[in-house]
Amino acid sequence: MNDWVIIDSIAIEDIAIMVKKGIKTTFPIALDSKSTAGGKSKQYDLFKYLKNNSTLDKVKEKILLNLDKHLQLKLSNLKLVSAWTVLGYKNSYHTLHKHGDHKNHVASVIYLNVPNSKHERDGRFFYVYKKDQEIDYGSHKPRVGDLIIFPVWLWHGAYPQSKGLRQTLNLDFEIC
Repeated sequence: MNDWVIIDSIAIEDIAIMVKKGIKTTFPIALDSKSTAGGKSKQYDLFKYLKNNSTLDKVKEKILLNLDKHLQLKLSNLKLVSAWTVLGYKNSYHTLHKHGDHKNHVASVIYLNVPNSKHERDGRFFYVYKKDQEIDYGSHKPRVGDLIIFPVWLWHGAYPQSKGLRQTLNLDFEIC
């Protein structure tokens, strides 16, 4: 199967409140072995807080609808396998990385906050994908409320940002 990326939007008000509460239940994790880098970036593991949180139901529903619409995958459920939020400040970025090789897992990124910038590459989400035996590159300038869905094996990252706060909620799911 070719690599793919789906970009949609989602209402984030309830999600942002949920993430804010979740951050209060944990501490920042060490970034030594993470793709999050630069500036005064912080990352929080929210899996325990979110694994049974009903606010995620609308995210799951939106992902399932997109998988059906764009890939003709008629699936019934998604099981959360990891969840974290990243707070990226001036000069933060994400090195090229992937979330695994599981053929039945899907990754998602929800943009909760995005700084205003006039620079074209500032904070852009980028990815490297395979299509018809060729390797190509794509990128997306995120907006608040953007939902990006892709297979966990897709190599991706984010360009450095020059200012402000970029906050994401990152959710990986097993397809059930």
